[in-house]
Amino acid sequence: MTSATSSAAAPAKLAIAARNVKKQFGHVTALRDASIAVHRGEIVALCGDNGAGKSTFLRVLQGIHRPDAGQVLIDGSEVTLNSVRDAQALGVDAVHQDLALAPDLSTVDNVFLGNERRKSGLLGRFGLLDKDSMAAEADQALRALSIALPSLTVPVSELSGGQRQAVAIARAVMWSRAAVLMDEPTAALAAKQSAIVCDLMRTVAAKGLGVLVVSHDLPAVLDVADRVVVLWRGHTVLDAPAKDLTVPELVATMVGHKSSEAA
Repeated sequence: MTSATSSAAAPAKLAIAARNVKKQFGHVTALRDASIAVHRGEIVALCGDNGAGKSTFLRVLQGIHRPDAGQVLIDGSEVTLNSVRDAQALGVDAVHQDLALAPDLSTVDNVFLGNERRKSGLLGRFGLLDKDSMAAEADQALRALSIALPSLTVPVSELSGGQRQAVAIARAVMWSRAAVLMDEPTAALAAKQSAIVCDLMRTVAAKGLGVLVVSHDLPAVLDVADRVVVLWRGHTVLDAPAKDLTVPELVATMVGHKSSEAA
């Protein structure tokens, strides 16, 4: 495939993007003309009313769905994603709304879930894990994001909602090289925990990764994001700096097309 890059005016290298994406499921068109671009060091929020196509768009960027038309780009180059593993191999990982954590496993085991480290030599060939190096790397990853946990060895089920969210973010960041995708990261969190997660997003972006967050928490979105992209019935209808928007303006954009269509 041919390589595509962001324009010279872009603030940083393109981390992940999609252009003119279409996706249909039978007679239902989920995405008609959806585009988004996230640069390294940037937080972009993807917003829209229920049924706007946000979840489908996010799944396209994760490799869960293949688009029927359009392009997906990672690090400025067009790619074909056939699975989540393809996206992960190219440096894109995700924090899911349900966190996808194993509640009975420790923080260390969750951070390395699917990427376990075996001991070297004969012991590794027998399947023994290098628990010490895994614990040290997990601790380093958490410290790099200024995440403080009471213990890395207790089951994550014993952690608070905000702490579990932090573990999920740390795991995604540890295995990402280009971008982190976050699906409703502040859902069901109290205000203090939500603020901590927003600070984590800023820390992740400061590490040079692109951050794409899907959220219904519009005040938090406008506070943490650099840009906001709005979908309406599978179309990208807004791409603007967050500082130029208010919550009422954002809501009006999310539902305005529906209102004008009904008029």
